Amino acid sequence: MSDFEQLFKQLYETNITKTTHREPYPAILPSRPELNQAGRVVLVPGGGTGVGHAIARSFVRASADTVLIVGRRPDVLAAAGSRLEQEAKASGTNTKIVTRTCDVVNLTQVEALWRDLASQGITVDVLVANAAKFTEPKPILELGADEVWSQFEVNAKSPLYFTEKFYSQPGEKQKFLVNVSTQAIHMTAHSGVALRPAYTLSKMAGTLLFQLIAQNVPPDKMQVISFHPGLIYNDGWKAMGLPLTPEQFDNDDLCGGFAVWATTNEAEFLHGRFVWAAWDVGELSTGEVRKRIDEDPYYLRASIVGLNGGLQA
Repeated sequence: MSDFEQLFKQLYETNITKTTHREPYPAILPSRPELNQAGRVVLVPGGGTGVGHAIARSFVRASADTVLIVGRRPDVLAAAGSRLEQEAKASGTNTKIVTRTCDVVNLTQVEALWRDLASQGITVDVLVANAAKFTEPKPILELGADEVWSQFEVNAKSPLYFTEKFYSQPGEKQKFLVNVSTQAIHMTAHSGVALRPAYTLSKMAGTLLFQLIAQNVPPDKMQVISFHPGLIYNDGWKAMGLPLTPEQFDNDDLCGGFAVWATTNEAEFLHGRFVWAAWDVGELSTGEVRKRIDEDPYYLRASIVGLNGGLQA
């Protein structure tokens, strides 16, 4: 095995649950009645491609009332919307697909999006904080402050602004927020991850943001869960020119199904936590893992490893 293959293999190494997944499995299938999304409006920034599109597709399969995908490129959105409409027909759901062109860092455009939804009497029930940015692999000081900050704009500021609009919608109906994070936030020593420190820094900021929001908002008002979607083959991987094939990556239905499951009351115990889509939800929900989640306020949350409050862990 080459050094690169060994490094890539390490990205799959995890021991939180004994069982891990790279394909969808019964507990998170969108067709499962307990995961049904009937009556819900789902908003997915960055839903035209990659992980965001896979998540949008799973919400269609789960019979969401409306799936709204947002992005900067009209042609990409139109093609993605067409695929989702075909998925709705194939799945036998009546999901309405809506596409909206919007630059998520342009607050004027974001404001207009939410104002338009309100004028139509549309309340978003599920927000998937998915849009993300990373740039060329360089140390932070070589990238420069402007480029580093541009990643914060997409990976932290924009999700905060969307969340403010989402949370402040009228009505008492429970809301669900799913933050698409990354394993990079806890693998900073991995040589592959270390190549893009600004991405890791800004995604950690975004993940901590949602963790802190969850501390002050009860799950029965807005349930908040952050997760690593897995390794999904996309244009970014392709552009790296690495010796990889799609078969070496996770099935994107895994992250989609997990995101749907994360918007149900079954997942309430993970409010404010960070998890992997690969971790078996049955094991997370029971046994030693669940016991530690219930008893340890720092477990699966951003903190300084080795410290528990002011005491050594």
